[in-house]
Amino acid sequence: MSVFDLKAGECAEISRIDIEGGARSRLDALGIKVGEKVEVIAFSLFKSSVLISCAAVRVGVRKALAKKIEVRAK
Repeated sequence: MSVFDLKAGECAEISRIDIEGGARSRLDALGIKVGEKVEVIAFSLFKSSVLISCAAVRVGVRKALAKKIEVRAK
């Protein structure tokens, strides 16, 4: 299951991040790492991106990136 599969208001724990390069290092710098709790705040119009909260940071990520962040329900 990915972050994008969660509904608004649901929380889960990040189990795997299947991203390499600059995007991965930016997520790490923001505290979005394996083992952290993530919450979906809201989706954009037409579900093209998602607003998530992780490690006291709110970040908007695109659909393609959100699908590469795997989570397990808590």
